[in-house]
Amino acid sequence: MSRERNIVNQIVSNLEAINGSGYTFDISGTDQVIIGDQFNPIRVPCAYVFVSSVDTNQEPGVTVLTQYDRTMTLNIIGFLNATNDDPGELMLRSLDFQSDVMKCLESDRSLGNGGSVLCDDLEVSGRTFRGADLDLPMLGIAALIVTIRYRQDAGTGT
Repeated sequence: MSRERNIVNQIVSNLEAINGSGYTFDISGTDQVIIGDQFNPIRVPCAYVFVSSVDTNQEPGVTVLTQYDRTMTLNIIGFLNATNDDPGELMLRSLDFQSDVMKCLESDRSLGNGGSVLCDDLEVSGRTFRGADLDLPMLGIAALIVTIRYRQDAGTGT
C-alpha cells in the first residue's frame, strides 16, 4: 500500500474515535466516516474524507537528495442536523463539529497513533456553511482542509 493510503486510513481511524466522550458529536458508527466524495449523507452526523492533491516540494539546501518533501491536501466534509428551530443552531453545531475534527486531528499531528509516524506535521483549516445554500435544507456543513507534510524516500513507499 502507498504511504498516502496509510495516511488516509489513519485519519479515518482517528475520526472514528470521535465518540461523544470529550467531543460534542459521535461519529464512531461504521457508516459515519466515509472515504470518498459522495455528498448525499445517509446518516448524520457524518464525515466524508477525500484527497484533493499530493504535491512534491524540493527546497534547495534543505531537501535531502535521496528524498522528496510531500504535501497532501485532504478534505473532510461534515454534515449534521439541527436540534431545534433556532436560526443560529446549524451554524453553532457546524462550528462544534469543526472543533471536534480539529481537536481530534491536532491531538495526533504525526498520525502515529502509537505506531509508526506517517507524517511530519499537519494543519487544519475550516469553514462552515448553511446546507440551504447548497440545496440541503436542515443540514449544517463543516468543510475542513487538512494539509499533511511528510518526507518520502526516493523510489520507495516510506
